[in-house]
Amino acid sequence: MQGRPFDHIVLAVKDLDRAERTFQDLGFQLTPRAFHEDRMGTSNRLAQFADRTFLEILEVDRPERLDPHNFDASDPFFSFGQHHLNALTSAGEGISMLAFASEDTRADVAAWRSADIPTYRPLDFERQAKLPDGSTTTIAFSLGFATSERMPGFAYFVCQDRTADAFWKPEYQTHPNGATGISAVYAASDAPMEDARFAGQLFGGAIAETADGASVTCGGHHQIRFVSHQAARLLDPAMQDVEIEGTRVIGFDLTGPRDRQRLSSGDGHGAFIGFGF
Repeated sequence: MQGRPFDHIVLAVKDLDRAERTFQDLGFQLTPRAFHEDRMGTSNRLAQFADRTFLEILEVDRPERLDPHNFDASDPFFSFGQHHLNALTSAGEGISMLAFASEDTRADVAAWRSADIPTYRPLDFERQAKLPDGSTTTIAFSLGFATSERMPGFAYFVCQDRTADAFWKPEYQTHPNGATGISAVYAASDAPMEDARFAGQLFGGAIAETADGASVTCGGHHQIRFVSHQAARLLDPAMQDVEIEGTRVIGFDLTGPRDRQRLSSGDGHGAFIGFGF
């Protein structure tokens, strides 16, 4: 199989309680609010899907406590919280990161370094999670980050779930809207093939030219689709009067619902949402 499957999308929002109401009204079942470590400065709610992908809706709720970026260190440090704070400040709400599944974060980071892909010190962390029966458990992850200079408000990363049995719960994976998984992530790009080549080299994903830009196959049925700015406006009517610069991640598609429809980014906290694709 070429490429690497998605693990999850991070949607940065300014008010997690407000976003919770939005996504529940859209038919998503969300996990209870969870808090990352203070050095990350963030909290989240998740929509887990049956295909073992998930949407992470994330707020920077403790900006004064997070550890800042340190790119000048001998082993550069990428701050999870600082990245999202910067993204929300500069671009507003929207998709800030795309994660790929990993069995060994450190091996993935080493491979990126060998390929001269900009990468950083891995991040290991734990947090508490509330289970469907109301009890709590500790879950743990290892993250590794990669960035493209063409996408300053966005980052790719790998996510190694070190406590998968505790994390994935069938009770959280059934949604009133019928969503069963993430199938595609979209970015508006002024150079689609250039952006596709960067994304493709992360895991050897197959790159293809499309009528409106370029696509990268990311393992299984997952794709990243880089589309022209004109095509982006057709996908998301809310962008008709928005000036787009460079490359910007704009939305995602979900499998499952029978009736195909796309909600604009104005209804999805900065990201359009495609149902049934």
